[in-house]
Amino acid sequence: MRTRIIILILILFPAGKIVLAQAPELSPESTISLLTCGPGPEVYTYFGHSALRVTDPVLNLDRVYNYGTFDFNVPDFYGQFIDGKLWYMLSVVRFRGFIPDYMAEKRFIKELTLNLSKEDRQELFNLLEINYLPENRHYWYDFFKDNCSSRIRDIVVKATGGKFLWPPEPAEHLSYRQLIMPYISLNTWARTGILLMLTAGADEKASQEGYMFLPDQMHRLFAQARQADGTPLCQPEKVLFMPEYPRQKGTGLLHPITILSLLLVISLAIFFYKKTPEKLAKSFFSLIFAMAGLLGMVFTYMWFFSGHMVCHGNLNIAWAFPLTLFLAATIWITKATPLNRIYSKVMIILTLLFLITFPLWKQRVPFEAILFSLTLLTGFFRFSGFNVFGNRKTKDQTN
Repeated sequence: MRTRIIILILILFPAGKIVLAQAPELSPESTISLLTCGPGPEVYTYFGHSALRVTDPVLNLDRVYNYGTFDFNVPDFYGQFIDGKLWYMLSVVRFRGFIPDYMAEKRFIKELTLNLSKEDRQELFNLLEINYLPENRHYWYDFFKDNCSSRIRDIVVKATGGKFLWPPEPAEHLSYRQLIMPYISLNTWARTGILLMLTAGADEKASQEGYMFLPDQMHRLFAQARQADGTPLCQPEKVLFMPEYPRQKGTGLLHPITILSLLLVISLAIFFYKKTPEKLAKSFFSLIFAMAGLLGMVFTYMWFFSGHMVCHGNLNIAWAFPLTLFLAATIWITKATPLNRIYSKVMIILTLLFLITFPLWKQRVPFEAILFSLTLLTGFFRFSGFNVFGNRKTKDQTN
C-alpha cells in the first residue's frame, strides 16, 4: 500500500508543478498593454521605467508585471549592488498599487495596448506567470543588455513568435553613450561621473533592438511596429498621467566644466607666478592629486573587481592613477622629494600620451577629463624637478 502511494505521488508531483505554473484562462475581453513611466528624481530613475499590464474584467484581473524590482532580501544586497551583481526580480502588483508612487514623483504614465490575438495574449500571460514563479523571478541585471525594458521586449517576441515587424533600421545607429545623454544632462555632476565611468563598451553602436533598453525608445518602437498584415501592433497611445513639470533650472556656476576650468586657471597661475608661496602651491596641488588618486582607485575597483562590464578597461586611468594619492601626501615630506620627482615625470609622460592619443580611442572621453588632466599635468611639472623657468628655484628644488 505504501509503495502504491509513493508511486502515485511521483506520478502526480510533476503534474502538480505544472498546475502551479498554469495561468487562468483569459476571457475575450482581456487586454495586455505596455506601460511606460517617465524619468524620476533619483539617478537610478533618470531613464524611466517599463512594465506590462494584464487586465481582464471577467476575472477581475488588473495586474502589473514589473521586472525592475530590487530584492532587498538577498544576502549583502548593498555590497552586491556596488559590485555590479544587480539581483533584480519580477514583481506583480495590482495596477492601483503601481501608479501612486509615479504620480507622487511627477512621472508621466503612458499606455500602449497590444493588438494581440486571444491565443497570443494567453501565451504571454502564461509566460509572465511562469516567470513569476519563485525559482524564475530573479535575474542578473545589466543596464544596457538585460533590464526591465529589454525583458519585456523579449517576452513579447517569444509569446508572439516574433510575428510582427519593427520599424526600418535608422540610417545611422547611435551608441549607448549617445542614447543616454538626454537623460543625464540635467544633473551635470551625475552626467560627468557617469561619462567618466563608462568605457568603450558604451561607445558601441546599438542595434535598433538594442535601443529598447530605454523605456522611451521601446515605447516609440512598439508604437511604430506593424503586424504581418500591416495593422499596428498597438492601439493609439493613452496618457494615464501627465504632470505639469516645474521649470527646469541649470547648475549655473556650479557646472563641472566651470569648476574644472577654474581649477585649471588657478593651477596655471600658481605654476607661472614665480612668487607663489610654497605652502599655497603644495596645498592646492595636494588637493588635486588626492582627487585624482581617489578617482583612480574607483576606476581600478570598477575595472578589476566589479561586475559592471561597461566599466571594465577604463583608459581614463592613464591620468587618474591610484598612486597619485600618495603623491598628495608625500609632497610635504622633504625626504620623499627624489621619489616624487620620478613619479611626477612618469605621470607627465602618461598624461601627455593620454592628451595626444585620446581622439584615437574607441572609448569617448568627456571634456571634463581633458580639463582635469591638464590641471594634473601642471602639478606634475611643478613637482617633477624640471627647472622650467631657468633661474627660478623653488624650496623643493633647493633641498
